[in-house]
Amino acid sequence: MSEDLKEWHAPCGIYCKRCPGVKFYNCKGCREQKGQIYKLPLCKTYECVTSKGYEFCYECEDFPCEMLQPIVNFEIFAPHNSKVYNSIMIQKLGLEEWDKICEEKTTLYYQGKKVQYGGDPLTLEKKDPKMYKKKNDK
Repeated sequence: MSEDLKEWHAPCGIYCKRCPGVKFYNCKGCREQKGQIYKLPLCKTYECVTSKGYEFCYECEDFPCEMLQPIVNFEIFAPHNSKVYNSIMIQKLGLEEWDKICEEKTTLYYQGKKVQYGGDPLTLEKKDPKMYKKKNDK
């Protein structure tokens, strides 16, 4: 796995290029910054992963753990809520393959919606306004 490829994929699974810290704090990614973004406290997840000698959280027997819990009121740092999904996709596809599609997947994460129901894939298409009509409202 190349260091250049890992540079923008944090140990927790965040795709760093989509993190607001890149824009607002001129962050170069969690790995480059060694878990210390701007003047914020050292990232405990980064510290945990690196102290165990892992590259990514999914390598740990405790994955997923509480450190990856999504936080609703942390929406300005929206990528934090995609950690587990991203980590599982990196584990499943490998970093090289995930890197090829993560830009598209993060666009869907921020802007996508379900056109239909349940397990349907996310899309950038507009929803059908008739979609939510009751069955007997033909």
